[in-house]
Amino acid sequence: MPTFQQRLTGIAVSAGILIGGAWLASKVPSVEANEVAAKPLATGLEVTVEGVRNGNGQVIVMVMDNRDALKTYDYQAAVGYLEVPASTGRVLATFPDLTSGPFAVVAIHDENGNRDLDMKNQIPTEGYMVSGARDAYDEPPFSRAASDQPRQTVRMFYLDRN
Repeated sequence: MPTFQQRLTGIAVSAGILIGGAWLASKVPSVEANEVAAKPLATGLEVTVEGVRNGNGQVIVMVMDNRDALKTYDYQAAVGYLEVPASTGRVLATFPDLTSGPFAVVAIHDENGNRDLDMKNQIPTEGYMVSGARDAYDEPPFSRAASDQPRQTVRMFYLDRN
């Protein structure tokens, strides 16, 4: 089992890779889910990210539709990508073209707008989340992270106390 520091390092590296080229992800065609059968969503996907600590920067929301993309946080395999202006409390990201779930969601509160999950001593200084995670250190499998619900609510995690 990975140590706390290994998990945080993995999250940081994965987030850097994920965000570095994630703007391309909105153009990537959908791939069928590996673990959960695809189900149609009538109006697309709507994600509410709760627990946003301030209105600085943006909340980057990425949507994955298969276990390999989620496991590696592969931005090239993301089927949805949005940068939403941050707002204290919650933000809403809508993906009207994502109509064939299930989907897992990854989000980062990019408070300084550098499109990177900033770290201090290998601890994230900005918020992050993965759908289905039970706590800030959980890395859920796709089968737990993915949902075929058209409206998903997720919570941002912050490890620092800013």
